[in-house]
Amino acid sequence: MRHMAPPRDLRLRRFSANRPSLRARLARKVKEKLTPLLVPLCAGLAVAGAVDLVLPERLGNEPAAVATVAAAPDFAFSDTRAATDDIADDAADDVADVADVAAAAGTASLTPMDATLGGGEGAEGSSAPSTAVNVGAALAAAPALARGTAPETPKSTRQQALEDRIETMLERGKTPYAAVVVMEAHTGRVLAIAEHSTRGSSKDLALQPMAPAASVFKIVTASALLEDGLSPSSKICYHGGKTRMRPALLENSKRDNRCLTFGDVVPHSANVAIAKLAKQHLSPLALRGQAARWGFGSDLGFEGLTPSTATIPVEPFAFAESAAGFGDVKISAMHGAVLASIVANGGLLVPPTDVVGGEHKGKRVVSPKTARALKSMLADTVTAGTGRRTFQQRPRLDVSAAGKTGSLTDYSTGLDTSWFVGYAPADSPELVVAAVVVNTAIWHIKAPWLAKESLRAAFKERGSARATGKVAAR
Repeated sequence: MRHMAPPRDLRLRRFSANRPSLRARLARKVKEKLTPLLVPLCAGLAVAGAVDLVLPERLGNEPAAVATVAAAPDFAFSDTRAATDDIADDAADDVADVADVAAAAGTASLTPMDATLGGGEGAEGSSAPSTAVNVGAALAAAPALARGTAPETPKSTRQQALEDRIETMLERGKTPYAAVVVMEAHTGRVLAIAEHSTRGSSKDLALQPMAPAASVFKIVTASALLEDGLSPSSKICYHGGKTRMRPALLENSKRDNRCLTFGDVVPHSANVAIAKLAKQHLSPLALRGQAARWGFGSDLGFEGLTPSTATIPVEPFAFAESAAGFGDVKISAMHGAVLASIVANGGLLVPPTDVVGGEHKGKRVVSPKTARALKSMLADTVTAGTGRRTFQQRPRLDVSAAGKTGSLTDYSTGLDTSWFVGYAPADSPELVVAAVVVNTAIWHIKAPWLAKESLRAAFKERGSARATGKVAAR
């Protein structure tokens, strides 16, 4: 029986390259099925790229149980399914195109196809490697990534209302340069950084060692003497040196008509007395090491803080001057607050932080015994020493306070620096304050008054001011 061949035009139409192949038609159908999945996928991945996420790494860590869209299974070429591997080939190309679009948008988001799914076009008996695109994982992960991985802004410990109140004081005081730092004593949390200048930018004044430490450095010198074994009850006699020092003042003399115990030297800020003690008991190396332990030369882990400097000379008279606060020693208001907090914390340096959750454990600087002696000296400074007049003026602070004053006039520039670093209450410290004011010959406020009023404002904001102050124990 004769078999009839199909018409020539039919055969040509079936295998002609000009007519869309079954492969192409089926590929379009696959594209129509994949598009609803790929469009939301690309949208989610674009969001992930916008927040700088590396999604391939995230997708590569998806558990195996996550549903995936797999490539078409391998089929042997036959008359009835001749174009199945070609369909898979086109589907792979379509997915790869979408991957290219997503990559161009900044997201390398889809698992790339390793190879064309299927053999060469028209190759009989070929098989395609099975490759999967983790689309299900991407669809599941993209919304969560878009919702939950945007970087969170750390919560600040600083109180805007408190800073505004203190800066208002600085503006009314017409301070040429001034800065105040208030922090919690035991946590190191910075509650306020207030700055003001009538002579230029006030940015980061509190974080710069803009002024000489003056007598505030006596805290470091006193700690070195205590650690060396000098008793607070030890006596020292001297004369002169209220504003200037001379080498002759450091020698014992019949003119030494004033005697103090070491415990009274710091509260009364007796320059010659502490200079003589330093010359007799300390070496430049020992004082230099003590200064380093108190944070000089360190940024204390606080972003933007410029380290304080302490140049301790070897020459005997220059060394004694530096020990008394007349040397090349400069600190910032932030570091001044840390100096006070070391005493308040019983000898532990707790790094300052202005970020909630950024608290760190304290590092021991001096022994508890030394810290107790320093606490007594700083309490006496306010009750009977150089800070007494300011803190006794009305309105008085509702809590007791302790601290160290400092003042130094630069005769070459006419600028006068005043300091107060301390804490309150004196018997159970809660808040630490450091205030520095650099004035001209005409001034309106100085640092001790500014520190007192800053503490008042801080306790008012804190809501824990006590009705009556307690006298600090010696």
